[in-house]
Order: sequence, then structure tokens, then C-alpha cells
Amino acid sequence: MSLLKFNSNNLLLGTTVFAGFAIPVSTAAQNISAALILICLFVTLQDWHKVKEACKKIFPLIGLILGVLLAAGTFWSSADPANAWRFFLKMRAYYLAPAFLVFFSNKKIRNYFLTSFAIATCTTVILSCLSALFNYPIFKAIIGDWYIFRTHTYHNFFAALLGAGLLSILIEKKLSTMYRFFLLLMLLLVSYNILFLVAGRTGQIAYLSMMFMILILWKWRFGLVIGIVMILSFMILLPKYSSTFDFGIKSAESDWTAYSNGNSNTSVGLRLEWQQNSIRLIREKPFFGHGTGSFEGEYARQIGSNDKLLASQNPHNDYLWLSVELGVMGGLLLLGLLLSAAWQGRYLLPTWKWSLYALLLGMGVSTLANSFFTDNITGLAFVLLTCALLNGPDSKNQYS
Repeated sequence: MSLLKFNSNNLLLGTTVFAGFAIPVSTAAQNISAALILICLFVTLQDWHKVKEACKKIFPLIGLILGVLLAAGTFWSSADPANAWRFFLKMRAYYLAPAFLVFFSNKKIRNYFLTSFAIATCTTVILSCLSALFNYPIFKAIIGDWYIFRTHTYHNFFAALLGAGLLSILIEKKLSTMYRFFLLLMLLLVSYNILFLVAGRTGQIAYLSMMFMILILWKWRFGLVIGIVMILSFMILLPKYSSTFDFGIKSAESDWTAYSNGNSNTSVGLRLEWQQNSIRLIREKPFFGHGTGSFEGEYARQIGSNDKLLASQNPHNDYLWLSVELGVMGGLLLLGLLLSAAWQGRYLLPTWKWSLYALLLGMGVSTLANSFFTDNITGLAFVLLTCALLNGPDSKNQYS
């Protein structure tokens, strides 16, 4: 019996470490680790009443409601059934939130998962900095854009989550001098990596937004002053000393000028066209939408067959995407996921709550110009990290 328990614990912890490490490194590993988590839960869970109770928590409940609405949307979808159900399965992480919430209710498992995610993200940041230092691209890195295992959108997002966690620990916890120095050094390295080495406007904006919010949550008057000074300093210094940041600003300005002159064939211009055409589709069926998995076909109908330039499989804005397919309720449910997690985690201890809120803000901001909820990489990571953080200690030294 003791040997069986030992092997079971090893399986759980090994799966947990694998799941945390996979997030900033590999999509295939992410999918495998999620399946392993469910298998481990099925094999080891003795009280299935916990899953039933987890379904009553507000965050997983919103995920389940989203799943029900997506399933219902297949019946009136203009897409063929195969595409409709394919999109339904694409969003599976949200329906599995109750199981993930129960899995991370174990303190040791939760801590192993978050620690392995932090170590893996630290590793990618360090490798990115070393690659830039020696001007030698490794893995996926290219000269001038030094992401490693993920493209810059994902790299910056996961590094930003690490930076937010480090800042939360540094300003709240009592630490030894050496440990504080190490965390501060790592925070500076993360900030340098995001703002100076890896391109991607969305990640940079999300990161600065996260840090600003944490400072306000810490001490809102003093934090507000520090945050404003920080933002103003970055606005002055980054265009001068960060080539990646400067390039992002100038390219955005150039894209906007081109779009104003009638040229949509730019990063900003195409996104604006995709989103405007998506709004037209929402206006056609604002209450129930065009049905699950219908976006690509309906969008092609909207723009016509002659305009290949504007063709798109998604609008790079999940609030609009879900609103096209499910009506305005679809977009509201995505906001509901963020707000429900914030509400469920409102009694967490400050470090945990600030880290959670940074994740929610980063997800909410990034989704305005990307498909973070519907993307398997960020969507699955969001659900796992949210469920882990929601299991953190609360203000009464219990678990939320």
C-alpha cells in the first residue's frame, strides 16, 4: 500500500511539474500534460463530490455556461456540423475548469505547478538574453526579436506573468536580503527582456498595465504616483533606448497613416478591417449570433469573394469572435470569465490576489488585439494558472 501511495504521489508531482514547465515551452507538451492531469485526477480522486462542489464556484460555472451555449450554438450554426463541433472542442479547457480546480486544491501540487512554470519561464528569459548578448539566434529566435520557444506574442505574455508575480512577492513578502536581491535581479531581467529584446506591442503594453495595476493595489495613492512616474519614464526612455519598442511605435504610426490613406495592407490596418467587418456581422444577428464555428464562412460572405486580402479565420479579437458566433452573450461570457475569477479570488492573500489579477488584466488586454481565449496555448494556460492561483491561501489562512 505504501509503495502504491509513493508511486501515486510521484505520478501526481511529475505530471504537475511537466504541466507547469510545458506552458512557456511546447504546445504538444501542454496538451499531453492536460490529459495527464485529468487521468491523474480520475485515478487518484476518492471524493468525486469535490468536482460537483467545484462546479458551483463562479469561475468554473461561467466556463460550463460557455460550453452549454457553444453546444447549443451548433444547432443554428451556418457552419457544417464538423466545423461547429471542432470549435466546441477547441474551447474544451473552459469546460474542464472544475476538474482543474479540484486538482490544484492540493497545496503541494499547486506550488509545484506554479514553481515549475516560473522556472521554465525564467529559463526562456535567460536563454533569450544570452542569445541576444552573443547575437546568436537559438531555437526560434531571430536577430532583433529574441523569443525562444514561443513567438514573441506568447513569450512576452508568459514573461509578463512571471514579472507580475515577482513584483507581487517583492513588495509584499518579508524576504532575506539575498533572496530579495535575486528576485529583484530576475525582475529587472524580465523587464529588460520584454521591453528591449523581444518585439510585440501587445505584450509590452500588457506588461506595463500589469505592473501599474499591482502598484495601485499595493498602496493606491503611493502606488498611483509610482506607477505614473514609471509609465512616464518608460514613455521617454523606451523610444530612445529600446529598438524593439521604438520599432513597434513607429510601425503602428506608419500603419495608422497608411490606413487613413486607404491602405489596409498593414498589421494595424488589417486588424481594424477584420474588427469592423466583425461588428457588421454582429449587427446582423446580435442576440443569438451565426452559430458555433460559423465565423470563417460568415466573414467570407461579408467581405465577398473578390477581396482576398481581408480574408481571415478570426478577427484577432475574441470578444468580437464569440459575439459573431453566439451574439453579444458570447463576448459577455468572456468578460464573465475574467470578472468571475476576480470575484472568486477576492479574499486571497495579497501576493496571490495581485498575481491573479495581473493574469486576468493581461488576458483581457491582450485579447483586444489577439485570440488569447480561443488560442489553445494561452487559453489552456489561462485556465490552469487561474485554477492554481484561485487555490492559494486566503485572508483567513484557508483556501478559496
